[in-house]
Amino acid sequence: MTSSSENVNDAGWEAFNVWISGQTLKSVPVPGYLPEAHRTGLDTIYRQLADDAWIASGKMGATVRAIAAEPEISRQELTETVFHGNSGYSLQLTWPLVSIFAAQMPRRIATSTAQAYAGWIDRIRRIAIGGISGEEALAVEAILDLVSDAYLQAVGQHSSEGTEIVRVAEGATERLDTNQPGIYVFTTPTYLAYPPFGWNTDDISRHDFRYLKTGSTSVDVTGRIQAEIRRQTGLPEPYVVVATFRGVTPNADYLAIERSIHLILGEARHGPEEDGTRRGSARGAGTEWFITRLPLLVVIAQSLGLELSMDAEFKTKINNMFEECDLPNWLFS
Repeated sequence: MTSSSENVNDAGWEAFNVWISGQTLKSVPVPGYLPEAHRTGLDTIYRQLADDAWIASGKMGATVRAIAAEPEISRQELTETVFHGNSGYSLQLTWPLVSIFAAQMPRRIATSTAQAYAGWIDRIRRIAIGGISGEEALAVEAILDLVSDAYLQAVGQHSSEGTEIVRVAEGATERLDTNQPGIYVFTTPTYLAYPPFGWNTDDISRHDFRYLKTGSTSVDVTGRIQAEIRRQTGLPEPYVVVATFRGVTPNADYLAIERSIHLILGEARHGPEEDGTRRGSARGAGTEWFITRLPLLVVIAQSLGLELSMDAEFKTKINNMFEECDLPNWLFS
C-alpha cells in the first residue's frame, strides 16, 4: 500500500519555505530554531502528517500534501481546495505548519491566538509520535517543544507591546455591555494584524484592507456576538469588536440596514471571493465577511442613518490596537 506522503515531493516539508516566502505576511523567526539542524525529526513529522486524516477532519494532512505537491499554490487555491472557502480556518492551520517546517511565526499575536496555535501543535504531537519511540520520538518532541514554547513565550513574557494591546482590546470587547440593539463590526486579532493572504500591500490605495464582519441584532449586541462566537467554530480565537452603531432615530430597522450595508460592499467588490463578489448562501457560514476598510463602513453607516455608539475609553483602547496594527487611517476621533 502506498502512503499519502509518497505521492508528494521528497522531504516535502521544505516546500513550506517556498510557500511562506510567496505570502504577504509579517513574520519573525521562531527563536532558537533552525530546521536544518532537525531534519530527522522534521522528516518524521512530515511523514506522519501527510498520512493523517484525523486532525481537523483531515484538513491538516490535506494542507501538508497540497503545499508539498505545489509549493507556489496561492492562498485562494489552498482555501478553496482544502477548506471549502473558509479562509479563517485556513489561516489557523497553516501558521503552526509554517512555524514547524519553515521556522516562521506571526510578528504580532494575541494571547488567545497563541494558545490556539499551541493547541494545534499539541494535536500534531499526538499524531507525530504515534507508533514511534526512542531517539526518533525525542527528535520530534524537541521540535514541537521549541515551536510551542515560542508561541507561549511570545505572550506569556509580554515580549511585544502589540501583544498586550491586542489583549486589552479583547478585554474591552468582553466587557462591552450596551443592552441595546444596533449594528456592529468585528474581526479577529489575526485578521486585524495582517492583510489577506496574497494581498498586494505595495498598492497604497489598498494596503489597509482587512477581513471584517458586520451584523445586526434587535437584542443586546454583546449577546449576539457571543452567539456568533459559539456558532463560528472554525475560528479558534475570540472576535474583537471594532465599531458599534445605533440609529439616529428610534425604531431603526437594523436588519434592513445590515442588508443595505452588505449590498453596497458587494457591489463595490469588497466580498471575499477572488473577483470581490459575495458568497452565495449555499456556501454556508462566513457569508457576512468582507475585505474592506473600517473608515468606509463608518461612512456607509452614517449615510444610512446610523451613528457611532462607543464611549471614549473603548475608542482609546481600539485606537491603540489600530496603531499597533499599522492602521492609522482607522483611528476614531
